[in-house]
Formats: sequence, C-alpha cells, structure tokens
Amino acid sequence: MKKILSYMEKNRQTVLTAVYAVVLFSAYIVAVALDLDHLLKLGVAFIVLFVLGAAFISYMCKRLSVKPGHIADRVVLSRSLFDSIDRMHSPAIMCHADGRLIWCNESFRDTLSDGKKPYGKNVSEILGISLESIRNAPVEDGVGFEYGNSYYIAKYSNVKLEGGGGLIILTETSEFKAMSDKLDMIYERLDNSDPVVAYVLVDNLTEMIENDSNSYRPATAKVDEIIREWAADAKGVVKEFERDRYIVVFEKSGLNRQIERKFDILDKIRNIRVGAEQLSVTLSVGISSILGSFAEKDQAARVALELALSRGGDQIVVKTADGTQFYGGHGKSSVRRNSVRSRVVSNELLMHMARSSNVIIMGHKYPDYDSIAACVGLARLALFCGVDVNIIADEKDVNVALCKKLLESVPEFRGVFTPPAEGLDLMETGTFVVVADVNNLAIVEDPAIIENAKQYAVIDHHRKTAEFKREPLIEYIEPKASSASELVCEMLEHTLPEDMLTGAEADLLLAGIMLDTRQFTRNTGARTYGAALYLHDNGAEPQAVQDLFKSGLEDYLSEGRFRSNVAVYRGELAITMCEESSGDAAADKITASKAAEGLIGVRGIKAAFALVNLGDSMNVSARSTGEVNVQLILEKLHGGGHFDNAGAQLKGVSPEDAVKMLKEAIDAHFAELKKDEKQNGNTHQKVKSTEV
Repeated sequence: MKKILSYMEKNRQTVLTAVYAVVLFSAYIVAVALDLDHLLKLGVAFIVLFVLGAAFISYMCKRLSVKPGHIADRVVLSRSLFDSIDRMHSPAIMCHADGRLIWCNESFRDTLSDGKKPYGKNVSEILGISLESIRNAPVEDGVGFEYGNSYYIAKYSNVKLEGGGGLIILTETSEFKAMSDKLDMIYERLDNSDPVVAYVLVDNLTEMIENDSNSYRPATAKVDEIIREWAADAKGVVKEFERDRYIVVFEKSGLNRQIERKFDILDKIRNIRVGAEQLSVTLSVGISSILGSFAEKDQAARVALELALSRGGDQIVVKTADGTQFYGGHGKSSVRRNSVRSRVVSNELLMHMARSSNVIIMGHKYPDYDSIAACVGLARLALFCGVDVNIIADEKDVNVALCKKLLESVPEFRGVFTPPAEGLDLMETGTFVVVADVNNLAIVEDPAIIENAKQYAVIDHHRKTAEFKREPLIEYIEPKASSASELVCEMLEHTLPEDMLTGAEADLLLAGIMLDTRQFTRNTGARTYGAALYLHDNGAEPQAVQDLFKSGLEDYLSEGRFRSNVAVYRGELAITMCEESSGDAAADKITASKAAEGLIGVRGIKAAFALVNLGDSMNVSARSTGEVNVQLILEKLHGGGHFDNAGAQLKGVSPEDAVKMLKEAIDAHFAELKKDEKQNGNTHQKVKSTEV
C-alpha cells in the first residue's frame, strides 16, 4: 500500500486524471444500468461517486499517516529545494550508490567540469576520491581533496533514489588551507628555534690522569676543543662551569642534526687516547628538549645526565616531550667512582632509617645471592639504627632458604625474613622502603609495597633502564660496581663500628660479590678487592662461601638438558633452551644462568643466551665475554642488566616465539652497530686517535 501511495505522490496529476476518468466512467455505467434519462439524476450519481472516491483517498492517507494535501506540498517543497541547490554558490552533485553521477548544479559545472555535464561518470574520476571515502567521513568534518589549484571539503547526505544514492556538497577552503599551511610553517619554525639545554661531563679524564699528571692539560685542551666545535656546529653557546663539566644551549634544529648523525661527538671524544695504556676518554651528556621554562629544561637536562651516568656513561640521553631516548652506551662502564659518594649516601640512608617507624627491604624476584646479601647488609644498617626491619623474600626459594640457614646463628635475623603475602601488612605511615640489586621497580619482590610507600631508596649496580615514575629519596646506582654487595660493603665499612658485622653476614656478602664477579674473574677493581678484604677482616670464610655454590644432583642433571640443546647463531653466539619446566621457577632460573655461564667458556663463543620455560613465561639469561653488549640486546626485550650479564622475561610467549624474538633483538642490535659504524666512518677517517 505504501508503494501505491508513493506512486500517487510522485505522479499526482496522472492519478487525479485517472480518478476523474474512473468516476465519470462509473457514473455513465450507473446511469445506463439504472436507465436514467434525466441529466439531474446523472449529476447526482456523479457527485455521490466523487464524494465516495474522495472519502476513500482520505481514509487511505489517514491509515498511512499522510495528511491530505501533503503530497502536493512535498512536491512544491522538493521543487523549491531543488532550485535552491541548483542555484547555490557551492558545487553539488547527486550520484547513485555505485558512484555514477546523475545530476550536478550550475556551480559544479562552472568550476569543476568546465561547463560540461559529466553525467554517467564516476565520482572518483571527477573528484579523484572515492564515494566510499566521502560516505565514511564524519558528517561534521567531511573529506578534503585538491582539484587543480583549489582545495575542497566534500560532505555526503543520503537521498531517496531507486537503488540508493546521495547528495555531495563541496565547499571550497583554499584560503583556509593556505592559512593553515602558513600556521604549520610558523609552528615548525618556532619548534626548531625552541631552546635546548645540555649538560656535558667528561666521564673518566680525572681518573686517567691520576697516574700521569703531565697528560692532563693536553687531554683537557683537546676535549674542550671538540666540545666547543660541537656546540658551534649546533649554533649554540657553551660554558665550562666546573672542571670537566659544561653547559651548552642551542636551538632544537641543531639537536635534530646531531640526532641524524647519531651524536658523532662520542666517537670524536673516544678517539682521544691518554697515557701509556692508550685509554679512551668518554663523555656523558644529558639533553633536555621538553616544553617549558628554562628552569624546567635545566632540571630535565640534569636528570638526563644522571640517567646517562647511572647507565654507565659514554652515552647521550635526550629527554623530549614524548619520552627519553638513548644514544651510545655500546662500551663498558667507564664512569669514575669515589668513596665520597658512598660515605654521603650511607649517612643519608642512616638518617632516613633512624627517622622511620620501620624499614622494609627487598630485592628482585627469584633472588640470587647478591640480591639477598645486599638486603641482609642493609638490614644490618637498620638494626644499627635501632628500628624494626623486615626483608621481603619468598622463603620457599632455594637461595633464600640456604641464606636463612646460614644466618641461623645470628639472633637479630630471626623473624626478619617475611613472605611477600605479608609485606603490605607491615606498611605504616612512617615506613621507609629500601630496594636492593634492582632498579626496575616492576620486578621487585612485591611491587605493591613500592606503590604504597611514601618514601623509598634504591641501591643498585645495574644500568638504569628508565626513569622512576616517582623519584626515590635516595638513588644510589653505580654500574661500575661489580655487585650490589660491594656497594653495601662500602656503606657498612663507613658506618658500622668494628666487630658489629657477624661472620655469617660477611660470608653472605662475599658470596654475593663472588657470584657477580664470577669468582673475581670479571668486573673487578681495587674497590672490589677492598670490599673482600673488609669482609675477610670480619670473619668471612671462603670455604663456607663455596658450600653455597655447590649444586644438588637434580640441578646438575637439569644443566645437562641445556647442554644437549645448543645452537650457534651468527657464528659466535650460543643459544640454548629448556622447554620443560621443573615447577620451581627460582631453581630453573639459576640453572639457566649457570648454563649460560658455562657456554661462554667454550672457545669461539662471545655471548650465550639460555632460555627456560617457567610455565607462564620464558626466562632469558645472558652472559658475555665482554665483546658483546648483552644488556642492550635484552633491553629490546624489556630486560636489562650489565654489559656482560643480563636477563629478561617474556610473558605469554611460546618457546619457538621466544627464540625468534631473541634472534630479532640480536639482529637489530648488530644492525644498529653496523649503521653507527657506517655513519661514523667518515669521522673515523678524518679524526685519527689523538695520543696525549
């Protein structure tokens, strides 16, 4: 019925003529049938039938919610609307659902079709954009396109056509587009001229010159020359405000050029050789390119420099509005250390511990001897301050159980170890939390404790992977140190009275140092041996420490599973995997680290990666002989660690995918090294090593 009414609406004249013809014909039939000769009777019959026909049409309109006379009104309105669209200034077209053009107004013919009627052509042929893109664009925005030298916005409206179709109205926005382009250009110029603040520190020059004072002046003169050339190239100004420390201010356009060159200043500085041993000078730079005042930029640059130093130096850290970027850092840690900072940090730590209501100490998940020993040493500092202290650790862990057994003879440590499930119950308003041997707060024993702590400290020797969401009261991160136990030993030596550290605690701290130094064969220095001597004076016995490193028969057999599944990648990297989980995640991680440790002892292997299935994740332990930076490789897998000792955890990843991701990270690392070498090749040729 609606189709009939719709036809009546579109063909009103035809319908009315047909109705009148039917009525007259019906009247004639009635007159003949009734044998009416009289014209009056015929007229009465005609009127009666006309009234009945009108009543029928009115009834049908009412049933279909169409008011009498509405059809005519709509026809008049459609004609008026059509005339308005046809004569309006904006170009307009009407097309079928398939994009074929069926009508266009005068403005369209004059501006976009050279006065012709392009009926039958597709919208994409005429406008250069598809009907689908116009139809799917937001109604309020439309879709923009260029036509000749002009710019238009096309907006789509549905119309009732057989088979579907739509009306497209075009609005010229050329002037607005030109103004927008000018604004973009202005914003780009303003952005490029935004001030950038950089703090520059020569990492190890003073330390190198200690044994050869005659070389200090020539070396500093060469370093100063390179830094000033770098600042001039960036069109900035430089000021040396302290020995071996500079501040540089330049425009952001200069920073962009340096980023394109991968900061070749690092290579130029590294080419300066000092002393008889021809040691390289290194540089650390913190750059701030954030939006804000000069004070905010200055503070951000200082934080960036601290981050560069905490990651081992010889690198540049750039802080931008989008995040933090790292450049360099491919070499081993070269930042100088001094006992002054250790003494200052230990005194500050004691002060905060003494003021707190209680102290909570924890290391990383699946703790090793270094993590546990550092926690025990820090707990001794808290006991010295006379405050309640607890170490958050999983007592079911094999390493924790062995350490607890070793400390059974020390009464003060009875009840100190607390399982993670009870950690939050110990939190008070004045609780002070100390994190040891880890700076990634997502992998501490209980992250919820850090989230709820009002004040906390971080003591670690791993390179810092990122900034803290909430700055700690004390941040003591020394990548140059061999272990967290070494850092804690120095703090204990500066603060504790003689004979206060027990032999069991000394044994545990020595075990932590021996673990991370591979029995004093790597990452050792004078201060490492100094810490070992301090522990020896306090009763540490190497034989007791060696007992901690003995493996059980089950662990020994587990290591064999790694040895039977080794593949060499890129000719010098070993990858081994154990797909079966023993159910003891801590034991599996230890076995994996031992497997990686053993593989780098194989001739021709420069780095080893041991993967083990922990059930819900794949753990990666990496070791290096010092020729491959495994830390940078595993940082690509959201892990971290040291240059030659790192780890990562891949959650929800199958063993096959884990190996694939590891190989991709390795390839990406070596591709970056190759790219840096290629980009800096000209620099290496032009700037030869300067011997001082």
